[in-house]
Amino acid sequence: MLCLQRAQTLPELLITLSVLAGVLGLITPALSTMLQNSRHTSEINQLHSSINYARAMAIRTGTMVSICSGDDRCAGTRRWRGKLLIFVDANQSGTLDGDEQLLKVMDIDPRHSWDWANFRQRTYLSLRPNGMTHSLNGTFTLCDGDLAIRGIVINITGRAKASERADPDRCRD
Repeated sequence: MLCLQRAQTLPELLITLSVLAGVLGLITPALSTMLQNSRHTSEINQLHSSINYARAMAIRTGTMVSICSGDDRCAGTRRWRGKLLIFVDANQSGTLDGDEQLLKVMDIDPRHSWDWANFRQRTYLSLRPNGMTHSLNGTFTLCDGDLAIRGIVINITGRAKASERADPDRCRD
């Protein structure tokens, strides 16, 4: 009984491996860009939902609710890094004091930061019991290092809207 075996030759295997390596070489930068864009979108969605949460809590509790950046207290800077603190701002100071209720803490990706540019040059965002901002309108710009990615624009009514454009000067230290 004659048994035929079929196998690949060495040149065929080498050609297949070289084509596969070329395809992977072309795909890798595209996957890296896609992953980076996904991270940016995630950061924008996280801040947008945090602003909406703070606004809803201000309306629900009938008190001023503020958002700032810091680990356990507000850092007092308009460049937000590390964590977002959402809290009931009973004394309307824009800082998390010992007697105020912390509602939520959100982490900011360590690769990113937010630049908060607003009319009154505040380092925090406060929302009144009716959901409007405390006389603040402005733009949050997502920074990836010194590169401005996109923004979130907030109007005085407290509504936030994602923006495709970002001021490139906002992220330069």
